[in-house]
Amino acid sequence: MKFKLLLTLICFVPMSLFAQWNKASLKKQEVKSSKVQIESAGLYSLNIDQIRGALVNAPDRFTSHSGVLVQMPNAEGKLESFEVWEASNFAPGLQEKYPNIRAYVGKGMDNPTAILRFSISPKGLSSMVMSDKATVFIEPYTENNDVYIVYNSTKHRKHNEHFECNVFENDLDIDLGELDYSRAPMAGNFRTFRLALSCTGEYGQYHGGTVADVLAAFNDTMTRLNGVFEKDFSIHFDLIDEVESLIFTNPSTDPYTVAGPDQANSVISGIVPLSSFDLGHLVDREPANGAAYLNGICGSMRAGGWTAHNIPEGAAFDIDYVAHEMGHQLGAGHTYTFYGAQIGRPVEVGSGNTIMAYTGITGNLDVQANSYDYYHSASIEQIKNRLNQVPSCGISTPMPLDPPVVNAGNDYTIPHSTPFVLTGDVTGPESEGYTHNWEQVDMASAAQYGNNSRAYPTKPTGPNFKSLKPVADPVRYFPEFPSVLGGVLSTTWESVSSISRAHNFSLTTRNNHATQPQSVRDDAKVTVTAAAGPFVVTAPEEAYSASSGDALLVTWNVAGTDASPINTTHVNIKLSTDGGSSFEVIAANTPNDGSESVTIPANSQSDNAYILVEAVDNVYYAVSPSFVIDYAVGGEVCYTYTYSGPAIPINDGPGGSEITSPEILVPLDVDNTGAITRFKVSLDVSHTNVSHLNIGLESPYGTRALVWNRTCSGRSGINASFEDGAGNISCANSPVAGEFNPNETLAVFKGHNATGQWNLFASDNRPGATGTINSYSIEICNRELENLGVKDLSQHNAIALYPNPSNGEFYIDAKNLKGGEVITMIYNAAGQMVHKSSFNHAGGKLNQKYNVNLPAGVYVVLVKAGQETLNQKLIVK
Repeated sequence: MKFKLLLTLICFVPMSLFAQWNKASLKKQEVKSSKVQIESAGLYSLNIDQIRGALVNAPDRFTSHSGVLVQMPNAEGKLESFEVWEASNFAPGLQEKYPNIRAYVGKGMDNPTAILRFSISPKGLSSMVMSDKATVFIEPYTENNDVYIVYNSTKHRKHNEHFECNVFENDLDIDLGELDYSRAPMAGNFRTFRLALSCTGEYGQYHGGTVADVLAAFNDTMTRLNGVFEKDFSIHFDLIDEVESLIFTNPSTDPYTVAGPDQANSVISGIVPLSSFDLGHLVDREPANGAAYLNGICGSMRAGGWTAHNIPEGAAFDIDYVAHEMGHQLGAGHTYTFYGAQIGRPVEVGSGNTIMAYTGITGNLDVQANSYDYYHSASIEQIKNRLNQVPSCGISTPMPLDPPVVNAGNDYTIPHSTPFVLTGDVTGPESEGYTHNWEQVDMASAAQYGNNSRAYPTKPTGPNFKSLKPVADPVRYFPEFPSVLGGVLSTTWESVSSISRAHNFSLTTRNNHATQPQSVRDDAKVTVTAAAGPFVVTAPEEAYSASSGDALLVTWNVAGTDASPINTTHVNIKLSTDGGSSFEVIAANTPNDGSESVTIPANSQSDNAYILVEAVDNVYYAVSPSFVIDYAVGGEVCYTYTYSGPAIPINDGPGGSEITSPEILVPLDVDNTGAITRFKVSLDVSHTNVSHLNIGLESPYGTRALVWNRTCSGRSGINASFEDGAGNISCANSPVAGEFNPNETLAVFKGHNATGQWNLFASDNRPGATGTINSYSIEICNRELENLGVKDLSQHNAIALYPNPSNGEFYIDAKNLKGGEVITMIYNAAGQMVHKSSFNHAGGKLNQKYNVNLPAGVYVVLVKAGQETLNQKLIVK
């Protein structure tokens, strides 16, 4: 029935609706100062009268009526369709008084995981689309609101690095230490709270100086915040009818002399009785700061929250600052571990990257530049617990839609230094709109603060994996799969463990429903044992050349995984021919004995293939190095791509003594189609103090590596190259010159297809110095490949071993082998090398006898002779 209603809706939409948005360019319009740091994904003009006309028919979302169709541009330059309802942030009397200031919610019709929140007023339209992809924002870009900017959450940078949030404990009738934070159900209710939002005169002046102007700004912020609060907590805030009395537009006469949570609580509760609101908050225009009373909602300090910023508008202000301070008032502590968290839940590496973290303002412990637009599962449970303490506060409305049923799976024990993958089982109504994210919930001790808040293999407790944005599939690889493909199992913010320890994880599922939003969590534990591991694929090796339809010997280091406490008896073997994007099973449920001869399917030609061996009835796995199928591998060929100007400025940003860290991106198009085997970057940077800089590379797939991380104080430029294995950075010269190791390994790009737009990213997070990116180059190396035809295949890998089985005496035979060194290695079933020998071959026919004194068993013989290889199982009787 719902499908039929939507179909009818679309059929009767006027065609003019699709012309609401048009691509735009800047001519003489003046860009808003608050938007100059944003990298645009697109500029558009909007026929706002036309969209207002469409929204006249938008029903209230809590009615049973279907919504209206609205389209919004996305970061890819396409229009996305949404079914839209009104979702007011105002109490009914306030909404009636200000009919031109409204808010809406939309459900994605193209992407069922997408939720649209947007506000509209005489000052224009602002929106946010949350989905399984990067969050997309739309905001007025020019002073006259004629042009709008579309950008995603990775392109907007904080305007101020110096930010300190103070959290104050709040006396409660219930001891929070006695609560169970593992689960806190909200009993299927949607709760609406009354918000008393106040502002200083400075904030009022910034937004236009009238009550209506400020209410429009309040509406913009609360549209986004309610979008987050609803999907994570099933709660919504309405501005109270008396909010006009809390708005001040004259800095000289407002009642706030020393802005902060205590004065906010005093002023707000002095104007509006406590009985008339459930939460109060003060927004201010001054250098970034904030403070709040923990668990203040519905208590005596319910108005004890304050957020300040010199640019008090936009995505960063709404999500990184206001949502953070209100999060404290709702019951959440800090989640970061870069510093001893105040009354916190220290479950995130470094600065963290969720709302209750300190994203983008901690220097070299920043996980990323801006917060994701969601709360960590630990924060969600803290807040749900607090809200359950005050069940009579707010208005509860039952949600008839059943919540998701989430099963994080069994607990497992895995070998050390080995990657793993967690898969949830999630069911429920309208599940096509669900998003899921796995997060580590181990709390750090004081020993894991500061520099030890990074991820590393010997970290004994606390988090070792960063939070990743929710996605449509309840699956997560630890570490991220592109790093594993590159052979990198330990990075700054993600690392496997080389010691015995437990990792506890939560799986949070959000249903992303427009009218009945709910989130559900389940947990699982992964215990690492140092008694087994690492589990490693030992063959095929890097650049091995295999053939379609032929046998391929796969070997792996069992490494004690077949014994207690892991007891893995069988494995699955999978093949990828598309660079690791997908895998098919080519040997199912084969014994975990360290070797298996598999047959490569016909027509499997690949210049970037992988073998994956995964444990049956467990979560750990291993991936081979990249090899090729139906190609002959020659040497290595390298290509250099250069950005040669114009120079791109790296500025401190506005605000004098303030520290602005807008991240600039310098694009470079690459047409190389091969899989990366080696990577090098060279920088030419002018800057008066390079210790202020972060500089790194971003691949077309979004994988990042930090090359330079705030080192060499006082040096005035960089003219250097960075490549893995080049040696530590030397600060002896100014500008810094030489060849050095990057701050983070460039191996994370290994195996990637290089084609597309690469970006050099750079930010300056200290005041008092400026500079430019003058130029940079990247050197990308690939395998030199020869496409093998049918005739070539018959001659390829022409080395043979016989007899097999044998009594330990066997021959290596080749009809026509190039001259050079021939190396022979033999491995036992445990992956240990038990024989290695070499000799020089003059060229031509080869028939070499071997007599190895080995006990009966199964072995793997690996022979290398120039570009020819043999990888074969040998049975010794």
